[in-house]
Amino acid sequence: MRKSKLETAATRQKIIEVSRVEFRRHGIDGSGLTALMAAAGLTQGGFYKHFESKAHLVAEATKASVDDQLAKLAQVGASGEEADAFNASVATYLSVRHRDESSGCPFAALGSELARAEDPVKTVAVEGFEQTLALLTEQLAAARPEGDAGPSNRDQAMLSLCALMGALTVARMAEGRALSEEVLAAVRRQLQVKAPTATSD
Repeated sequence: MRKSKLETAATRQKIIEVSRVEFRRHGIDGSGLTALMAAAGLTQGGFYKHFESKAHLVAEATKASVDDQLAKLAQVGASGEEADAFNASVATYLSVRHRDESSGCPFAALGSELARAEDPVKTVAVEGFEQTLALLTEQLAAARPEGDAGPSNRDQAMLSLCALMGALTVARMAEGRALSEEVLAAVRRQLQVKAPTATSD
């Protein structure tokens, strides 16, 4: 029986979601198509009905992870005062929960592999980085006091994003040791923007 368009779309989405988890767990190179399809409860023979190549799947899975991350950071940032959005994003990203997520940030999980990937995958990854950078830049602009003589919001956001990615990577590497949570807490403290001190007349 021929599958409906809805069933085909659902199957494709399932492969993407399973691949996000498998790439986080085993890396891109360590995740073969047979294993990926088996994890999705499918046979390898059906793969090419949904994707042109493994690189196509990696690009789609990376985009899905980026979109998910952006939605989470935007949501947590919108749940309080505008000036608190950046700190909320930092706290969410550098949390034990994010460290332990089965997928999470694709840059921290797959950064070196994405750098070696084919151009379509790199393009998706770079665009995702730029989108995340733009969100953090906007949040920083609302958080920093007026007249702040420090670096530009984009420069500060770029430094912060790179620190976030590095800290999460180390925290995952040291998982099970005290260093893991120490890294998360230390970088969280350093990145969060302090509210301006009120001055008395």
